[in-house]
Amino acid sequence: MILGLIGVGTWGKNILATLEKIPNVEVKYLCAKNPESLVGFEKKYEKISDWRKLLDKPDLDGVCIATPPATHAEIAAAFVERGKAVLVEKPMVTNLEDALKLQAIVQKKSSLLMVGFEYLFNDHITYLKKEIEKGTFGKILEVTYEHYVSPSRSDVDIFWDVAPHPFSIFQYLFNPEKLTSSEGKIEREIVSVKIQFQNSPLLEINATSSGSTKTRKLVLLGENATATLDETVTENKLSIIKNGKILFPEIRASAPLQNELEHFIQCIQSGKTPLTDVDFGCKITEWLETISKNQK
Repeated sequence: MILGLIGVGTWGKNILATLEKIPNVEVKYLCAKNPESLVGFEKKYEKISDWRKLLDKPDLDGVCIATPPATHAEIAAAFVERGKAVLVEKPMVTNLEDALKLQAIVQKKSSLLMVGFEYLFNDHITYLKKEIEKGTFGKILEVTYEHYVSPSRSDVDIFWDVAPHPFSIFQYLFNPEKLTSSEGKIEREIVSVKIQFQNSPLLEINATSSGSTKTRKLVLLGENATATLDETVTENKLSIIKNGKILFPEIRASAPLQNELEHFIQCIQSGKTPLTDVDFGCKITEWLETISKNQK
């Protein structure tokens, strides 16, 4: 399978290194607007400065898009139109209008588009979903997500950059109904909002680009138990407090990015719909836009 990578910044390099570990996958094309991003790579890659030159490559099966969010809509739509499989990083696009246009193209062309919501391929989140369905926590009352010390982006604020993480988790765990209210504040580099969906737990998101300690923490407060997922620690990332005792479930966790990319490859090979398809991406984009407009 031949793939191209568009965007070779920090995250693009992570994608490349991970794809190189997957059998029977060849990243043949590297595309970056800035030639300096391609310095130092091995000669086995064909280096391209303009992504449009990839559109007519007959051997290309799909592309991974890790460019700035404002470019996602145009690039993804162009490859979907050509029938190429697309994995685009979150946020899928930067407004609902572009999301719906992309959705229409995917449906018309019966193409494969997957959005890179990495947390849904985190084995700890998969474990939590199973425990919720088993009733371990009882009724979930509230979900809190904290994301401190996060680099600023030039084309989206911190809400559009960070909120796709808890939104994707929330959608995956609870499949919520209608968004009913949101309150709080959203500024360029700080977010503090409480969001209510019909027949679903309260969702609270707190994020800043500054701070003294890097934090990536998800807390599920249930009637019978509370779970905390702390992505900044190396061991016992997931803890559960139940009946006054702290439990550390034994979870054999693989790298989420590798799980995500392997899922993308499997969907190309099998033709099945990705877990995080364009419809999933549209729903997250709708929440982002609605809440962003409400709080500004």
